[in-house]
Amino acid sequence: MRLLHCSPVPMVLVDQTRRFVDANTAALLTLRLSLDELRRLGVEDLTPRERWPVMEAAWSRLLEAGYVAGPYEVASPAGARLEITYYALANALAGLHLAAFAPASWPEHELIRGVDLPERDDAPALTPREIEVLELAAEGHGARQIAAELVISPSTVRTHFEHIYIRLGVRDRAAAVAKAMRLGLMS
Repeated sequence: MRLLHCSPVPMVLVDQTRRFVDANTAALLTLRLSLDELRRLGVEDLTPRERWPVMEAAWSRLLEAGYVAGPYEVASPAGARLEITYYALANALAGLHLAAFAPASWPEHELIRGVDLPERDDAPALTPREIEVLELAAEGHGARQIAAELVISPSTVRTHFEHIYIRLGVRDRAAAVAKAMRLGLMS
């Protein structure tokens, strides 16, 4: 919950019935809704009706694979539409699914405001091992599971993530996975 509320990346928590349970300030500002307003809504309420089949397919993939990511479109109750890029993790908390997202049109530098990182014109280079770590994280594995899968220690996994965060200019796993996917660094 601390990660949710401290992250500058918009994030929401959704229950098993696709109802919004919680959201951070960044998400509420992006969606232009109060937390009380958002809690009265479900994912369907913020999905344009013609996109419901896309939402249903994404929901099924989330529950089957444990994660789902990609482009999406949200629509406010008033009808305003917003293209986003999202990453969702099933059962991030017991019975609650976490979705991190950013408007597709947001400039990269606004997503990491306050982080003093060098500007890069090209995609940052990640080592093959860092990519393996990110791909396992994208599948919903925690540090211990990643360590076991790659036959390394959990502290080595943490070190890989520290390097990944620096190279990608992000502050957390969800943002690292989303950015690596957006840059085409992961298969």
